[in-house]
Amino acid sequence: MELDQEGKNLLALLVSKLSSAVPGQPQTYIGYKQCHDALGLSQMREKWGESLKAQGLASLAEWSKHKGFPGITGLVIDRTSNSPGRGYFNLFDKNEDDFKWWEDQIRLSKSVDWQPYISKEFELVPSDLGAPEREEISVSRIIRDTATSRRVKSLNNHECQICGSSIEMPGGQRYAEAHHIKPLGEPHNGPDVSENMICVCPNDHARLDYGAIKLEREKIRFKPGHSISEEFLTYHNDCIHRP
Repeated sequence: MELDQEGKNLLALLVSKLSSAVPGQPQTYIGYKQCHDALGLSQMREKWGESLKAQGLASLAEWSKHKGFPGITGLVIDRTSNSPGRGYFNLFDKNEDDFKWWEDQIRLSKSVDWQPYISKEFELVPSDLGAPEREEISVSRIIRDTATSRRVKSLNNHECQICGSSIEMPGGQRYAEAHHIKPLGEPHNGPDVSENMICVCPNDHARLDYGAIKLEREKIRFKPGHSISEEFLTYHNDCIHRP
């Protein structure tokens, strides 16, 4: 069973909320209307919950059960009752007052790596690249948090946040790169967090590396679920950018 695009969009939003969600404390979860606003969805039905159900909530819930994953859709609640719709419990054959099970589902969801299901990463190999001879070497390098960079690229739909372009790859996939605004290595020692990353095309990535671009917040293309710290933008403009 494949997850449809609306379900993937909702999953990406919920994953971005997991870090701040406290199991058993629904006030830290997200409401139906909040989901609509964050995803830019219109209200299709009279009730916000029914509208979201038709725009990714139902498909995501069914997909997660089919895959044997915890019920991450329990993060989406009715703000008037501070609980999910009855369909959430019914889908998993649970009583509507089984709040301990609901709490456990959110706790389990926080331990799952959802990123491979939000965007499929692939190895980029030029078509004219032959099989080179192999030589064993040792290198010293900083290991990137690939799960975090995948999340940043997925939330931005693999579109450059500077120029808006996206590289179309075979099979309908897209290619983009995640740039650390405050570089990881010496002497900068920037953190490997999403607030220090920007999704860019290879051209703008190179321009950022060489300080050819000034990062102005009002010109950056932002998508729901991804924010960039002013601290790192200031660092780039003061320490990396070369006017």
